[in-house]
Amino acid sequence: MEVPAVFAAYFAKKNQPVPAPGVGWALIDTEATRTCVDNNVLNQLGMQATGTVTTGTAAGPTSQLLYPAKLSFPGARLEIDFGSVIGVNLSGQSIAGQDVVVLIGRDVLSRCILVYNGPGGLFTLAL
Repeated sequence: MEVPAVFAAYFAKKNQPVPAPGVGWALIDTEATRTCVDNNVLNQLGMQATGTVTTGTAAGPTSQLLYPAKLSFPGARLEIDFGSVIGVNLSGQSIAGQDVVVLIGRDVLSRCILVYNGPGGLFTLAL
């Protein structure tokens, strides 16, 4: 996750360093309508909440904050400058010792073709 382009331009105009991207694993969540980002990453980027949204969770409806953010995948030529992502608590979620920082929702998946081969334990995500 990175600061959106408009914020990067603002920092550059003020001769201030652009915050380093938040790095970690992204999980595909076909049940998530919108992409969710760990609150710690959003705080490290210095992003301020722009609103709220009510989301459905296993524990029932809850109110979550919305933040501007930019999602990029190194080497995949996929960058999405979001109007907003949902800030969530993903602390304690990791894969092979690396933190999970993003739940990829259907707002991203709607731009891609996802093929899941359950028996083979493989997936393909194409633009």
